[in-house]
Amino acid sequence: MRKTCEICGRNPAVYVCSECGRNVCPECFEPDDWICSICYEKRHNASGRGPSIPHLLPTNLLMIGFLLIFLGVILMFIAGLTGGISASSGLIIFIGPIPIILGAGKYSLLAVILAVILTIFGFILYIFLRRQGFRGELYEEKPI
Repeated sequence: MRKTCEICGRNPAVYVCSECGRNVCPECFEPDDWICSICYEKRHNASGRGPSIPHLLPTNLLMIGFLLIFLGVILMFIAGLTGGISASSGLIIFIGPIPIILGAGKYSLLAVILAVILTIFGFILYIFLRRQGFRGELYEEKPI
């Protein structure tokens, strides 16, 4: 015999809250935190913060990255059609932690320097986001 939800009382219980142990239905359950809606409200009211959506941050950064790459390709295409681009390039390839820096053309040194600056910025952003995540500022820590 199936148990009914202890919160709404009308749907069959599918989940068990990890904090209070209530049997709850999918409508009364927060799958990101694995808790019922009552414990979810208590947790966020006690912390003084609204609900956070940490799983969207990597997705948003990925989408922003793709959009910037797409915009860059479009701008390079337009510049190539108007004749305003030179045949210079810079490239950084990472094999593990070892960077391989390549450059070709009249302004290759400038392109390589720009690639190195962008790489350093990327590393700093990566380290910053990792530390934020470990401190629990991006992701809420769940009690054991």
